[in-house]
Amino acid sequence: MALAERTPIGPRRLGSAWFAAVAVALSACGSNTPQIPPELLAGGGCNAPEYPQGPYGTDEGDILANACFQGFRDPSQVSRSESALQTIAFADYYDPSGSKGYRSILINTAAVWCSACRSEHEDLSEKNREYAPRGLRVLSTLFQDAHYQPATFRDLSNWVDTFSSNYAMVLDPDYQLGDFARADSAPLNLVVDPRTMRIEKILLGDQAAVLWPFIDASLAQP
Repeated sequence: MALAERTPIGPRRLGSAWFAAVAVALSACGSNTPQIPPELLAGGGCNAPEYPQGPYGTDEGDILANACFQGFRDPSQVSRSESALQTIAFADYYDPSGSKGYRSILINTAAVWCSACRSEHEDLSEKNREYAPRGLRVLSTLFQDAHYQPATFRDLSNWVDTFSSNYAMVLDPDYQLGDFARADSAPLNLVVDPRTMRIEKILLGDQAAVLWPFIDASLAQP
């Protein structure tokens, strides 16, 4: 997929609705603003008082706003059942003191219809095995199915089985990352500094030739 212009598609989505509650199909320019479910606020995830305060933004150098999702923290270690889903938030990767050993975060979007996304994920497990010992953490979001409709649990399960995913893989049927790019520009890759949650790099489309050298150089910094 060719590189696309980064264009916000609507107001920032503050949280993820349960995927089973999504009844309205999203277009590439969706306009709904889902509310954070009370169970997520009560149980953690987006309830992250230690997370950096804003202002938040969507440009390189800005602080990434927190968001929470439902998915698998490590699909290779859990069964493919809805009961195995976990709440996973950007805040989980915040590591200001370095005590978690995180050096860089890669946040990635994917859709079943997206050939560039599929190509990217064919190598992503191997990249994770290579870079995780150096402190990289990968979080990938699946937002649409093969028909450009919101991704479902079945899509997520099939995706992680197809690509033998060994990194966090979550559902994003509300396309919370839509402020960064149109859906048709997928994949979106954000490289984020876990010490500050500032966005270091934003890449759209198939840019593996730029992404991995950037991550390599970022992890090499003291």
